[in-house]
Amino acid sequence: MTHSQISLGDKGQEVYVAQQHLKDRGYDPGPVDGIFGPKTLAAVLAYQTFRTADPPPPPHPWAFNWPLHVDGIVGQFTWGRLDPPLTKRGAQGAHVRLLQSILKSLGPAFDPGPIDGIFGPHTESAVKAFQTFMNITVDGEVGPVTWTKLNS
Repeated sequence: MTHSQISLGDKGQEVYVAQQHLKDRGYDPGPVDGIFGPKTLAAVLAYQTFRTADPPPPPHPWAFNWPLHVDGIVGQFTWGRLDPPLTKRGAQGAHVRLLQSILKSLGPAFDPGPIDGIFGPHTESAVKAFQTFMNITVDGEVGPVTWTKLNS
Protein backbone atom coordinates (compact mmCIF):
# COMPACT_ATOMS: atom_id res chain seq x y z
CA MET A 1 0.00 0.00 0.00
CA THR A 2 1.30 3.44 -0.89
CA HIS A 3 1.02 6.12 1.77
CA SER A 4 1.50 9.87 1.74
CA GLN A 5 4.16 11.51 3.84
CA ILE A 6 2.73 12.85 7.10
CA SER A 7 4.14 15.03 9.86
CA LEU A 8 3.23 17.30 12.76
CA GLY A 9 0.03 19.23 12.05
CA ASP A 10 -1.34 16.84 9.44
CA LYS A 11 -4.83 15.37 9.77
CA GLY A 12 -6.72 12.56 8.09
CA GLN A 13 -6.88 8.87 7.35
CA GLU A 14 -3.13 8.46 6.82
CA VAL A 15 -2.46 9.86 10.30
CA TYR A 16 -5.13 7.58 11.75
CA VAL A 17 -3.48 4.52 10.13
CA ALA A 18 -0.02 5.53 11.39
CA GLN A 19 -1.37 6.12 14.91
CA GLN A 20 -3.02 2.69 14.96
CA HIS A 21 0.16 0.95 13.77
CA LEU A 22 2.23 2.82 16.37
CA LYS A 23 -0.24 1.87 19.10
CA ASP A 24 -0.24 -1.78 17.94
CA ARG A 25 3.56 -1.82 18.33
CA GLY A 26 3.46 -0.40 21.85
CA TYR A 27 4.07 3.27 21.12
CA ASP A 28 1.58 5.77 22.57
CA PRO A 29 0.47 8.27 19.90
CA GLY A 30 -2.25 9.63 22.17
CA PRO A 31 -5.81 9.28 20.89
CA VAL A 32 -6.09 7.45 17.57
CA ASP A 33 -7.98 10.35 16.05
CA GLY A 34 -6.26 11.21 12.77
CA ILE A 35 -4.56 14.33 14.17
CA PHE A 36 -0.74 14.37 14.09
CA GLY A 37 -0.10 16.24 17.31
CA PRO A 38 2.78 16.31 19.82
CA LYS A 39 2.02 12.84 21.28
CA THR A 40 1.98 11.29 17.81
CA LEU A 41 5.26 13.08 17.03
CA ALA A 42 6.81 11.67 20.22
CA ALA A 43 5.62 8.16 19.29
CA VAL A 44 7.03 8.46 15.75
CA LEU A 45 10.37 9.70 17.10
CA ALA A 46 10.54 6.83 19.61
CA TYR A 47 9.63 4.28 16.91
CA GLN A 48 12.28 5.68 14.55
CA THR A 49 14.92 5.88 17.31
CA PHE A 50 14.46 2.18 18.11
CA ARG A 51 15.16 1.39 14.43
CA THR A 52 17.85 3.92 13.56
CA ALA A 53 21.40 3.77 12.31
CA ASP A 54 21.80 7.54 12.84
CA PRO A 55 24.61 8.68 15.12
CA PRO A 56 24.47 9.12 18.07
CA PRO A 57 23.79 6.56 19.50
CA PRO A 58 25.38 3.72 17.58
CA PRO A 59 23.02 1.83 15.27
CA HIS A 60 20.21 0.19 17.17
CA PRO A 61 20.07 -3.59 16.83
CA TRP A 62 16.52 -3.32 15.44
CA ALA A 63 17.70 -1.17 12.52
CA PHE A 64 18.56 -4.35 10.58
CA ASN A 65 18.77 -3.77 6.82
CA TRP A 66 16.00 -1.14 6.99
CA PRO A 67 17.28 1.62 9.30
CA LEU A 68 15.13 4.69 9.82
CA HIS A 69 16.20 8.30 10.01
CA VAL A 70 14.95 10.00 13.17
CA ASP A 71 13.09 13.05 11.87
CA GLY A 72 9.51 12.68 13.14
CA ILE A 73 8.20 12.42 9.58
CA VAL A 74 6.35 9.32 8.46
CA GLY A 75 7.67 9.07 4.94
CA GLN A 76 8.36 6.22 2.54
CA PHE A 77 10.93 4.39 4.69
CA THR A 78 9.04 4.73 7.97
CA TRP A 79 5.84 3.60 6.25
CA GLY A 80 7.78 0.63 4.86
CA ARG A 81 8.47 -0.61 8.38
CA LEU A 82 5.25 0.60 9.99
CA ASP A 83 2.87 -0.82 7.35
CA PRO A 84 4.77 -3.39 5.29
CA PRO A 85 3.02 -5.30 2.51
CA LEU A 86 1.75 -8.85 2.65
CA THR A 87 4.88 -10.94 2.26
CA LYS A 88 4.69 -14.61 1.34
CA ARG A 89 6.46 -17.45 -0.43
CA GLY A 90 7.83 -16.33 -3.77
CA ALA A 91 8.32 -12.70 -2.66
CA GLN A 92 11.73 -11.11 -3.05
CA GLY A 93 13.41 -7.91 -1.98
CA ALA A 94 13.91 -5.56 0.95
CA HIS A 95 10.83 -6.57 2.95
CA VAL A 96 11.86 -10.22 2.76
CA ARG A 97 15.38 -9.30 3.96
CA LEU A 98 13.84 -7.35 6.83
CA LEU A 99 11.62 -10.32 7.70
CA GLN A 100 14.55 -12.73 7.56
CA SER A 101 16.70 -10.41 9.69
CA ILE A 102 14.04 -10.08 12.37
CA LEU A 103 13.36 -13.82 12.44
CA LYS A 104 17.08 -14.65 12.63
CA SER A 105 17.49 -12.22 15.55
CA LEU A 106 14.82 -14.09 17.52
CA GLY A 107 16.93 -17.23 17.83
CA PRO A 108 17.52 -20.61 16.22
CA ALA A 109 13.88 -21.72 16.48
CA PHE A 110 12.96 -19.03 13.94
CA ASP A 111 16.04 -19.16 11.69
CA PRO A 112 14.96 -18.58 8.06
CA GLY A 113 18.34 -19.59 6.63
CA PRO A 114 20.44 -17.03 4.76
CA ILE A 115 19.30 -13.41 4.64
CA ASP A 116 19.04 -13.38 0.87
CA GLY A 117 15.78 -11.53 0.24
CA ILE A 118 14.09 -14.63 -1.21
CA PHE A 119 11.00 -15.97 0.57
CA GLY A 120 11.52 -19.68 0.08
CA PRO A 121 10.70 -22.81 2.06
CA HIS A 122 13.10 -22.07 4.95
CA THR A 123 11.66 -18.60 5.46
CA GLU A 124 8.14 -19.99 5.27
CA SER A 125 8.97 -22.63 7.91
CA ALA A 126 10.47 -19.96 10.16
CA VAL A 127 7.36 -17.79 9.75
CA LYS A 128 5.10 -20.72 10.62
CA ALA A 129 7.19 -21.51 13.71
CA PHE A 130 6.94 -17.87 14.78
CA GLN A 131 3.18 -17.79 14.16
CA THR A 132 2.74 -20.99 16.18
CA PHE A 133 4.82 -19.55 19.03
CA MET A 134 2.79 -16.31 19.00
CA ASN A 135 -0.51 -18.24 18.85
CA ILE A 136 -1.68 -16.45 15.71
CA THR A 137 -3.02 -17.88 12.45
CA VAL A 138 -0.39 -20.22 11.01
CA ASP A 139 -0.44 -19.68 7.26
CA GLY A 140 3.20 -18.91 6.47
CA GLU A 141 2.23 -15.47 5.16
CA VAL A 142 3.36 -12.26 6.81
CA GLY A 143 0.42 -9.89 6.90
CA PRO A 144 -0.48 -7.09 9.32
CA VAL A 145 -0.87 -9.32 12.41
CA THR A 146 2.42 -11.16 11.90
CA TRP A 147 4.32 -7.96 11.01
CA THR A 148 2.98 -6.36 14.20
CA LYS A 149 4.01 -9.35 16.32
CA LEU A 150 7.45 -9.16 14.69
CA ASN A 151 7.58 -5.52 15.83
CA SER A 152 8.59 -4.46 12.31
